[in-house]
Amino acid sequence: MPVVLKIDPHRQVVYSTFYGKITDDEVLQHRSRIATDADFKPHFNEIVDFSAVTEAEISERTLAALAANPSLYAPSALHILVVPSNSIMQLIGKFRELAAPTRPNLFIVRTRAEAYSLLPE
Repeated sequence: MPVVLKIDPHRQVVYSTFYGKITDDEVLQHRSRIATDADFKPHFNEIVDFSAVTEAEISERTLAALAANPSLYAPSALHILVVPSNSIMQLIGKFRELAAPTRPNLFIVRTRAEAYSLLPE
């Protein structure tokens, strides 16, 4: 699976880094992987990094399904997506629109530094 998951209980952050070609199945499986990780807590914030993605084959149907599902996270959790590529940005922008009701604190940034600056101290 082209994703690395790291959960930092001390900083209370879930870090996901996608790389290479990503597909519907990988994105859907990743949600399950987070939910079943013993270190995951719903009040944690998340950073999802798409910097190393070279190709995304994610359907609008999958985006809509992910957005419609209740978030694994508490309503106060930050969802920070790192998206430097314009082609991936279009896809993530669609997700943000669809997910507005279920993820009110979703931010899209261009760099990891911007992502980290949004996290509480």
